[in-house]
Amino acid sequence: MQPSSQTPILIDAPPAPPRPGVLDAVLLAAVLGVMTYGIGGHGLYEPHEGHFAGVGREMVTRGDWVTPHLNGAPYLNKPPLLYWMIASSYSLFGINTFAARLPLALIGWCGVLLAWHWSRRLFGAQAGRCAAIMLAVSAGWYLFCHQLLIDALLSVILLLSSYALWLALQNPASLARWLAFYAACGLSVMAKGPIGFAFMALTLFGVLAWRKQLRLLLHWHHLAGVAVFAAVIAPWCVMLENANPGALRYMIVNENFKRAIDQRWPPDYSVVKVSPHMYVLIAIVWMAPWSLLLPQVGSFAWKKSRVAERQESPRAVADALLILSFGVLLPILFFLPMSSRLVYYCLPAVLPFSILASGWWVVSREDCYTKGRRSAGWMLLLGGVAIFSAGFWAPEQLQKIPLIRSMPMMLTYIAHLAFALGVSFMVGGIFLLLRRPLKSIAMMGLCLAVTQLYNVSGFAEFDQIWSSRKTVDALKPLTGEDVIWITEGSKEIGAAGGIAYFLGRHEDGRARCVLVMKDTPGREPPIFPGAPPKYLIDRQQLAELWKGPKPIVYLTDFQRTDWVNDPPNLPPEPLNEVTPKQAGNRKVYLNSAAMELWEKSR
Repeated sequence: MQPSSQTPILIDAPPAPPRPGVLDAVLLAAVLGVMTYGIGGHGLYEPHEGHFAGVGREMVTRGDWVTPHLNGAPYLNKPPLLYWMIASSYSLFGINTFAARLPLALIGWCGVLLAWHWSRRLFGAQAGRCAAIMLAVSAGWYLFCHQLLIDALLSVILLLSSYALWLALQNPASLARWLAFYAACGLSVMAKGPIGFAFMALTLFGVLAWRKQLRLLLHWHHLAGVAVFAAVIAPWCVMLENANPGALRYMIVNENFKRAIDQRWPPDYSVVKVSPHMYVLIAIVWMAPWSLLLPQVGSFAWKKSRVAERQESPRAVADALLILSFGVLLPILFFLPMSSRLVYYCLPAVLPFSILASGWWVVSREDCYTKGRRSAGWMLLLGGVAIFSAGFWAPEQLQKIPLIRSMPMMLTYIAHLAFALGVSFMVGGIFLLLRRPLKSIAMMGLCLAVTQLYNVSGFAEFDQIWSSRKTVDALKPLTGEDVIWITEGSKEIGAAGGIAYFLGRHEDGRARCVLVMKDTPGREPPIFPGAPPKYLIDRQQLAELWKGPKPIVYLTDFQRTDWVNDPPNLPPEPLNEVTPKQAGNRKVYLNSAAMELWEKSR
């Protein structure tokens, strides 16, 4: 029977999977352990982690959960959802790096849980377990759930929105399902602004256009949905704008539209900005190792989503595959024409791809998938051999890179990582060639999980380069309240926020702050609405402080690697350099008062 204009799009639900058992509980608990292991064992990476952890800290110390503050001044470039989660974690566990990263690790686990649940509904219990393993050990998901960035949070909310959309499309008359979809879209805006809502609007339009049922848009609870969407975002928006006139315009224009055309001020993010070809390659890396299955998964999704003429699969499954396919493609294709594409913008593609890959994986035992299964097995096996061999020659080649050469332990770590990944791929490929896909995914998941646990030690190796923790610890005698810390500036104010984080609090409980030079070429600070931040100083103010009676610690930009063509903005003479070996690319200078204090402490 052909559906009328007001009948549900998805009319054939997939069979319900069996109730979750002990194996599911053990698997999900193990994933939770892997995702939270070691998250407090290394310093905050700057500038991004210093930014998010610092804002959450000041929400707690100030008691102001409306206006985000960083380094003692309003910081108005992001919506508050992740800030609120970090601040809540601080309230429960104290202000420390474990508490800072815990919310995002839990969000990452929730993404695994949602992928497990949706895959079970579509393809059965075994597919749910495969999806949980695939997502948990995907390179991008593990990496970005172990450091503070919004994109992992946005990725989970987008998958939740997609799931809510799928449920709503099965029964368009259900008001509750549509309101859940609009509420999830509102959460995506509270996480990272309009981009999440734009992705879901494009997905909904794309699914209906593909099914030639755009007329159904006229029948679906729009007024109630808009009311719920507004209820999610409006209270904070109104309070923020009242407290900081012009803040919303700044966020929408400067942080979204101008960023899209690469006109955002200040012009930062050059380190993580990539070309179109590299952006696609990065997306493949984030989905690794399962991106080796792209041809098989793409063919599977295409075949199973074709229901109009050939009835290849139940319509509920078919449309879920269509929604998930949009979820994979949109984060990649949407940003390709934009010059401001950053390496983590494609992260939301990882979650829906893991669900699609799990569907192919469980059906790969069938005879009609023999060719694809064999080619996937050989890809994994040969890829494993190549990666394993890199453990012998890659360290020598990487030693030519100054950043790697400055951390000798990284060379040993990279070799061990290559050996472990190579073994994981080879084991998975062999079992897949033996037509044992479930044993293959179990062994690969186990090997990759052990590799990721080992990988935690690698995060700590970057402390001296990307975190100020070791620098502050090495200068402990100079961290008293009477000591003024000044930084040359960086591409983002989050670098100063990271230093302030490890300096701790004043005796009255206020968060410590770091002064920032505002006239360093190429390191211009943001210009938020309202009064200029009190932490900004110019060269004249620096000279007065430097010659005064208070101890001054001055740090250069941690991201500088070229000291000839990019000379530092230094204080006046006398310069007393006391750069500790833990400072990475920073250089540390003391004025006379601070030097006297330093010498007394030694």
